[in-house]
Amino acid sequence: MKIKNVAILTSGGDAPGMNSAIFGAFTECQKNNIKLFGVQNGYDGLIDNLFIEINYQLLAGRINRGGTILKSGRSKRFLKSNYFKTALSNLKNNKIDALIIVGGDGSLKGAIKLRDNGVNVVCLPGTIDNDLNFTYTIGFDTATNNIVNAIDNITDSLYAFNYGAVIKIMGNQCADLVNAVADAIHSDLIIKNPDYDLNSLVKSIKSINDGNHLPPIVLVLENSANIEDLSKILQEKCKIQIRPHILGYIQRGGTPSAFDRRYGFTAGSTAVKAILNKQYGFAIGLDGNQLVSKEIENCFKF
Repeated sequence: MKIKNVAILTSGGDAPGMNSAIFGAFTECQKNNIKLFGVQNGYDGLIDNLFIEINYQLLAGRINRGGTILKSGRSKRFLKSNYFKTALSNLKNNKIDALIIVGGDGSLKGAIKLRDNGVNVVCLPGTIDNDLNFTYTIGFDTATNNIVNAIDNITDSLYAFNYGAVIKIMGNQCADLVNAVADAIHSDLIIKNPDYDLNSLVKSIKSINDGNHLPPIVLVLENSANIEDLSKILQEKCKIQIRPHILGYIQRGGTPSAFDRRYGFTAGSTAVKAILNKQYGFAIGLDGNQLVSKEIENCFKF
């Protein structure tokens, strides 16, 4: 069967480099006279039949931007039998030969369900959390740089006033992002789970402050501690001003790094090449410096 129509969707949290992945897939489709359709709003778009043909006009000015031109989402409906059947019908009615799914662990679980129901799927790991079984996921490098740059800016004022800070870092249950940021800013003050040692943390902060080093910056993986409450406790025990900071979407927005642009584009192109070779049911991502294919079930860290 000749491949005529391929669809691509982005699901879950947006990750810088998703647009580059779309462009990579589009470029390879153009070379092989294949139509590429975008599914808007993630898995909800499969249910609501939100298929649009991707062209240069849609991509113009957006391929090197953050976010995703196709929008994203987390679909509860997709888990329900009647809506899932609608999604399958829409793929069939739009004559989609294969589907590329860009997203994190939840997105890949949805891909398994589609695969097991006869859909030809290829996945690309797109999440700033880096919580899939690849060396890096699309978006991780940019998010790391975004956070480090934000903390550098905050540090200027902290140093001027001899303040400390408690900063909430994204990552869900995966500590890769907070670990990478800690290495980059040379901080040993990290909270990665709710069972952290408060006394040890206080002792470390006092040691840093007494030695007139850089301001004490505590990095907290989301869901590990309430940073407002923690800041108050540390301020009282350490006898210095300690301010809470929630960086929010600054972490995953903005222009993708050169690394993520190249990663996304190459992965998107490689996904279409796999489809042309009738290779389905796996994810393509970086192992070291090489793009590799893994069975979807082997892509989960948790």
